[in-house]
Amino acid sequence: MGDFTRLRYALALETGAIPALLPDSVGDMSSILLLIISILAPWVVQLAPPRQRLIALVIDIAVLLLFGIFSGNPLAMWQFWIGLIIGVVSVVLFVNMSGRGPRRRRWHDEEEAEPTGEL
Repeated sequence: MGDFTRLRYALALETGAIPALLPDSVGDMSSILLLIISILAPWVVQLAPPRQRLIALVIDIAVLLLFGIFSGNPLAMWQFWIGLIIGVVSVVLFVNMSGRGPRRRRWHDEEEAEPTGEL
């Protein structure tokens, strides 16, 4: 959050405003955005088709890296960890409460099938 105060002071000096009167909305919006990103990250991986889950994970990491470049290190912020815990727990609860068991595949043996007379 120290980066935002320096930015606020620099913007205030250029515009002629008093730095103490400027809102800290940049830091608040950054925190909310990080919380939303970290909640949605497990869902992006879960909802991706099985063959594309690795790509979804790489995209999640890329989004976090972009956030880190432009806003600050997300690993040091509590919003990231709380959002990640909420996201993982919600995915686990959704999967467990969905009520569907694992898919069972039926194996049809051609020898045991009754002939219908049709080809």
